[in-house]
Amino acid sequence: MKPSVLFKKITVVTPDENQIVKTMTEAAVSIINGKIAYCGQDEDEAIRIFAGYPYEICSGQDRILLPAFANTHGHMAMTLLRNQADDYALQPWLFQVIFPRENRLTHDIVACGSRLALAEMIRSGTGAAADMYYFQDAAAEAALDAGFRLNFCVDVKRQDPDGETIVDDQILSDQIRQYSRHPSGLLRVSMLIHSVYLYASDLYPILASLARQMDCPVQVHVSETEQEITDCLAKYHQRPACQLENFGFFATPTIAAHCVHLDDAERAVLARHSVLVAHCPASNLKLGSGVADLPAMIKAGIRLGIGTDGAASNNNLDLYKDMRLASFLAKGANRDAAVMPAADLLTMATSQGMSGLGFSHSGRIAAGMDADLQIVQTDRPEMVPQGNPVSALVYSADGAAVESLMVDGRWLMYKRELQTLDEERLIAEARQAAKILNQ
Repeated sequence: MKPSVLFKKITVVTPDENQIVKTMTEAAVSIINGKIAYCGQDEDEAIRIFAGYPYEICSGQDRILLPAFANTHGHMAMTLLRNQADDYALQPWLFQVIFPRENRLTHDIVACGSRLALAEMIRSGTGAAADMYYFQDAAAEAALDAGFRLNFCVDVKRQDPDGETIVDDQILSDQIRQYSRHPSGLLRVSMLIHSVYLYASDLYPILASLARQMDCPVQVHVSETEQEITDCLAKYHQRPACQLENFGFFATPTIAAHCVHLDDAERAVLARHSVLVAHCPASNLKLGSGVADLPAMIKAGIRLGIGTDGAASNNNLDLYKDMRLASFLAKGANRDAAVMPAADLLTMATSQGMSGLGFSHSGRIAAGMDADLQIVQTDRPEMVPQGNPVSALVYSADGAAVESLMVDGRWLMYKRELQTLDEERLIAEARQAAKILNQ
């Protein structure tokens, strides 16, 4: 059930329609039927919105109200591989450690790992995510049960009786029919394109053509490591983003994860096609992949979101930590303290990220927008004195400061208690599933 809620005398921090972060103190926000009906400083008007119907009151004392976060790149069920595959570079990490374990994946194991990821993200203020993994039905159903927004991937490749890899468009059409029109509005379907290096060359044009024919978004890893660049140049005489364009990709909405090693030509390609780049600073550092040049991407006109990547290469899914790290890395790498200010990171984590995931009516606190909100406590030692609320959120807070999370007008966490997931049970199940994968 979706409650009617009045947030009273609360500090609101939100991007506006021009992606400029605004702060409003002593604000009132009315929520009705999963939508934001009012946001402003006229409390009487906020109350009139309810037209005499009952509503909850949430006090805003020592609280900040901001949009729920969007985690624009991850692999949810890899929570089960947390702390199992550390201190490897990307290629040996994938081929020697991760892929062998993933051969033991099942529908139930992915469902279990997905629920664990959802609980962790909800607890740290994230209400939507991009998931690139296998057994996508398991992830989609877990998200629906939790009331969480998810842009999930469909792998349309399969083996024919002769062992040849073929593209099966029925797989994608079935998933689009089943989930894209789901009445909840919580799900978006994308095509899984792992990278420019994992498939046979002749498959890429077929996959790109299918994405165009079905107007299907795509999720893909792009220019994550120097080795990827070197191998792509040797094989195709083009860098990854340019070669993906040559194959026919980027004609539909695309999330390009990492983009650590772009040159000017690649940045121009991604900007021209309005690709959302999912910046994953913690994963890129931990795997030794490098530091993405965010100021150069912004200068090129690229849209940016922020992601954690999977817990096997980050070890946690707290976007607050990645926001702070992204800003600090950019400042240090450019030797310029003014680069990537807090407001830019907050916009990446909210309105730009939500839009890039396909949830264009989320990511801002304004009348008519979906009620995807989080409440952050400021009466905590690390948040005192609060000072600039935007700085406090990006530089001082972490996920533990999130008191409550609402998605589509429904509490997913209320005063630190999960409302849609059985945390004790999912932790016990996750421990058992992890033993199977890591034996």
